[in-house]
Formats: sequence, structure tokens, C-alpha cells
Amino acid sequence: MRHIPDLHRISEAVAESFGAREVYGEPIERDGVLVIPAAHVWSSGGAGAGGPDHGAATAPDSPEGAPAEAAADRSEPDAGPHPRPDGGGGGVGFGRRAEPAGAFVVEGQAVRWVPAVNVNRIVLGGQVAFVLAAALVGWAVVRRRRG
Repeated sequence: MRHIPDLHRISEAVAESFGAREVYGEPIERDGVLVIPAAHVWSSGGAGAGGPDHGAATAPDSPEGAPAEAAADRSEPDAGPHPRPDGGGGGVGFGRRAEPAGAFVVEGQAVRWVPAVNVNRIVLGGQVAFVLAAALVGWAVVRRRRG
């Protein structure tokens, strides 16, 4: 039995999952100040499908996937290749990543952007810069001693 996916239902679900709701959160209001959170959202997806495998052949009495040549060695009259009755397949994959970007803060008639600070990214950048600087100093010292 073959399963055919409902592409209309899948496309509606994907369309609902993309949009402003994924980037902007629900507004929060307190003491006359409105805060609208925002995020960076990355999404990707893919799909694949297959059909019957007419190219591969198996021996009639051999385990699935065994080549027809193995059956040809057994001197049986009906040891010729037969097309595999099964085959096909498919799949769908979807991935999403989101991280805070900041928030719009609305006070009266004034609107300002408050960026989210990713301390981990700042620390990692500092560590990478330190390692590169140490490697550069080491290279310069070795070069000066040789020269």
C-alpha cells in the first residue's frame, strides 16, 4: 500500500509557522510602557521521494537484497533475475532555530530598540581573538630567533 502525503495540509502548516508571529512575541504592557520582543528565526526544510526499484534484481528464493548472480550458481531452472516487488520511499525534514534579537520599547510617543546581548558570543569572540593573538606572537618570536 502506498501512502500519499496531503501536500495541501503540509503547505498550510508551513505557511502558519512562518510569519511575524515567529519573529515578534506577544506585546507586554506594564506601567504605560509597551515591550515587543523580537527574535532572529532561521528555518529550512527538504523533502524526497522514490519509486519502485526496477533496476535491481533478486533471486526468487534468496533473501531480500541478495543479487541474482548468487542464485545463478545453484543450478535451478527458475534462477533468473526477477524485479523486486518492493521499493520506493520518501521523507520530509524541517529544522528551525531562533534566538532573541532584542525588543522594541514604546513609551508614550517614543519608540526605541533595545538589543539582546549574547554574553556567550562575546566571550567566545574574546577567546578566539586571544588564541589568534597568541599564535601570531609565537610565530613572530620563532621567526625573529631564526633570522
